Amino acid sequence: MSRIQRHPMSTSTPAILILEDTRTVQNYIRDVLRPVEATHPILMARKVRDAQDIAGSATIALFIVDIGLPDGDGIDFLCEMSLLHPDARALIITSSPTNDSRERARQLGVLHFLAKPLERKILLDAVRRLLAPPDRSGQNPPGFEATLGGLSPIDIIQLKCLRGATGVIELREEHLFGRMWFDRGEVVHAECTLPGAEHQGPDAFHCMINWRIGCIRDVRDAPLAIRTIRTPWQQLLLHHEDAVPAR
Repeated sequence: MSRIQRHPMSTSTPAILILEDTRTVQNYIRDVLRPVEATHPILMARKVRDAQDIAGSATIALFIVDIGLPDGDGIDFLCEMSLLHPDARALIITSSPTNDSRERARQLGVLHFLAKPLERKILLDAVRRLLAPPDRSGQNPPGFEATLGGLSPIDIIQLKCLRGATGVIELREEHLFGRMWFDRGEVVHAECTLPGAEHQGPDAFHCMINWRIGCIRDVRDAPLAIRTIRTPWQQLLLHHEDAVPAR
């Protein structure tokens, strides 16, 4: 289970947490964000474990997270943070973007995406807009009003696939339980348990993506699964509405 414990800090000023393993990049980001540091203290971590400890004892308004980290995955970290800090916003940074991944990350509407090397003005403008109160006049792009708490199973699947992830995630919603297997950015197997029924393969996948996430975690040392899903993940998500039985 998650090792994070939330410590009450009602008087804590909402902070910016930078999770970046390269010290020079970390210091560069902090230097760029000096103009907002007076209102939003800047906290820094180079490892996922350290960021988890910080996030467990501070109020975080914005996460700035690298995708590839030495002890974990930035996307997995943000998925976990969606439960701990549902009102926070997030900015993903990466040194190896593609046009497809950049566009799909923007389309998620939950997480903003910037490619390295980071340009000072673009970075500062993005952070200021993410920290700004929601604009009810309709002038701000919808994505800047979204929070980590808005992450759905579909968002998480897209993020994992964009990352080219291999591994297993576990989803829970009250009395529902399921797991999903990824191999190099494709969903290859899924299984879930419902009251009085068990599902595998595409049926389980289409069932789980409609859940409201109560808990999500990465499963370490999960057993290998026989591949039951061969449809590319984009097509799975595109056709999921047709595959879900009417309730």
